[in-house]
Amino acid sequence: MTSRATRCGGWLLLWLAASASAQYKVVDPAGRVTYTDRPPAGAVARPLAAPAPSIASAELPYTLQQAVVRYPATFYAAPDCAPCDSARALLRQRGIPVQEFSIARAEDVAELQRREGRIELPVLRLGPQRLHGFEAGDWQATLDAAGYPRSSQLPPAWRATPVRTLVPVAEEAATPRPAEARTRRPAAPVPAPVLPAASGSFRF
Repeated sequence: MTSRATRCGGWLLLWLAASASAQYKVVDPAGRVTYTDRPPAGAVARPLAAPAPSIASAELPYTLQQAVVRYPATFYAAPDCAPCDSARALLRQRGIPVQEFSIARAEDVAELQRREGRIELPVLRLGPQRLHGFEAGDWQATLDAAGYPRSSQLPPAWRATPVRTLVPVAEEAATPRPAEARTRRPAAPVPAPVLPAASGSFRF
């Protein structure tokens, strides 16, 4: 007999697959809501926002898949940052599928401040929860509470999502013209990561 959890998981995957092809949220005169790739006549159609980039979870084991769907992991780290390296090692040891952003330029620092309200690396965001600075006990407990397995369950064929800059680098800015190269000012220094003064507690 199919368990309730398995039925819920199957329904969630079907819903995700259907919503991925839908382009409109349609509200009919009776107030019923449907999702479609074309607006029917006589209904109010609202274009759906483009989905945020996410880590594919269809090929992951069920337990890990559920944690990824409920609490997707985003990791912010800086180069030459020992706490960031320790945090990254813990995430790899537990097999956490994570989108990592590199905080290496002044633009990235400013965007991190805008998103998170503070500059304290590394940062781990699990859905609405967040951890600032690395303290192994807090990170382990928060990942446990989110339902992530203690040891890696990633399949052999799984590949990590490439590390990205927090603020995309424009192609023209990456390759300046000769005239620009002569007058370009040096980049502003990037503030050093701030280490946490004390550990916090997090609840799900």
